[in-house]
Amino acid sequence: MGKEKFIIARIFGAYYELYSKEKGYQRAVLKGKFRLKASEERHPFVVGDLVFAEPQTSSGEFVIMEKVERRNALTRKSDKGDNHVLAGNLDQVAILASCQDPETKEGFIDRLFATVSPTGIEPLLVFTKKDLIPSDYLKEKKEAYRKLGYHVLSISLNDQKSLEEFRNVIQGKVTFLCGNSGVGKSSLLNALTAMTEESHAKQTVNTISETTKKGKHTTTNSFALFLDPETVLIDSPGVKEWGILHLSREEIFFSFPELQIAKSACEFEYCCDLGTSCLAMQCYEEKLEDQRRKSLDSMLESLDKPHRTTRRDHWSEGGTDRRPGRL
Repeated sequence: MGKEKFIIARIFGAYYELYSKEKGYQRAVLKGKFRLKASEERHPFVVGDLVFAEPQTSSGEFVIMEKVERRNALTRKSDKGDNHVLAGNLDQVAILASCQDPETKEGFIDRLFATVSPTGIEPLLVFTKKDLIPSDYLKEKKEAYRKLGYHVLSISLNDQKSLEEFRNVIQGKVTFLCGNSGVGKSSLLNALTAMTEESHAKQTVNTISETTKKGKHTTTNSFALFLDPETVLIDSPGVKEWGILHLSREEIFFSFPELQIAKSACEFEYCCDLGTSCLAMQCYEEKLEDQRRKSLDSMLESLDKPHRTTRRDHWSEGGTDRRPGRL
């Protein structure tokens, strides 16, 4: 038998859980050269990576022989030298924002949009627990982001129609789910699994044997759920803060659609020095809503003060002008 193509569904230390439509779930290990590389990098592979593997005749498990170059990846970084690639080869990122219990703050949503923006991956904003707030308030929240050009949905586990709408949006795509702790990702995954008739989506994966359970699950904790062979949800644990230290000041600044639109109207294609005549800077100072300006300021400041990522005050500190200035 020759090499076969798989997607990495989960990682347990030195062991990998692979999936393909033809073979289902299979356990795998790395070929020698990749094990050497693994000792030099934090994670040479992530969930969502495409690989070629072939079976070992002695053990029956597969050996990963080749890695397909990623077309994209989603990353977060909270500390210097700690670049954390969460998943690869994504079609879209579903940002789950809880309406209540707990309410997801706008600044957190902005951080996730900023992370997705430079990757070219499509973002999707999904308000969860929509039944916990008045419908007029929910409509206002959704329209605010739709005006910025984002695709926005709202769902509730008590509203089957909303779940079906979300299921249609993710159909045939590889979607990464992200959100703060308590947003309801696990409940959503259970509901989507119950909606599908595909047996492998409901299958309890037992490809990690008793002897491999000693392999510690990687810190990504990501796993891929296949609702069908072409519809994949990649989940990872919720977080309280989302590190953006891997982003440049320019990437953060222009992740805001208002500022990106202003930049596109500039007659100088490669200028962008944010001087007094800069259209993007004028938009920042005169047109950007106060809450969104504070959110942007907080993100830019966190690049200089990574341990103070939740500040929501202005740039002026101790009499020093802290506006974005040159990128």
